[in-house]
Amino acid sequence: MRGWGDRLSEEGYLRRKEDIEAFNTVKREDFLDLRMRISASLDEPVPIAHGQTQSAPHMNAIFVDNTRPGEKDSVLEIGTGSGYLTAILSLLSGKVVSVEYFCDLSKTARKRIASYSRGNVYLICGNINRICFRSKFDAIISTSSFRREPTHLLPFLKEEGRMIFPLGSYPPQKLIKIEKGERKDLGY
Repeated sequence: MRGWGDRLSEEGYLRRKEDIEAFNTVKREDFLDLRMRISASLDEPVPIAHGQTQSAPHMNAIFVDNTRPGEKDSVLEIGTGSGYLTAILSLLSGKVVSVEYFCDLSKTARKRIASYSRGNVYLICGNINRICFRSKFDAIISTSSFRREPTHLLPFLKEEGRMIFPLGSYPPQKLIKIEKGERKDLGY
């Protein structure tokens, strides 16, 4: 079977060579429980635990394509979940800080990420609304939806930074991107 990078590139979701390679390298099935691995080849969300899902690969590609993490970038990920996107980001970025509300998800993700990470992943269990960071990030990617615009995260974003997040209750939600202070509704 072809890797997700090739598939998502052909569908127009990924454009950069390094993104395609990262999605081809990280195997989605490695981040799913045994009973759910049959769903790894489907481009749809897969249930994990606590009513959460691992995002569909095309959504992860949208997050990556719109934030363009680079090898010197620091990335804040909100919603570690299974760790699949975290592992992909670790191959593309200099540093990944990933926050997960559910500690058992974070613990399981840590084990799964270990075989892919370059030692540049820092997992935090907690509520993103109650965490303060000392440094700013080049990119902030939230796979978790916000009911209101997460303006409290803007102080953690570098001036030239990129942030992407779902806004609203499900369904419908809007995918919002903020880049260099400009807000854009991506229409997803």
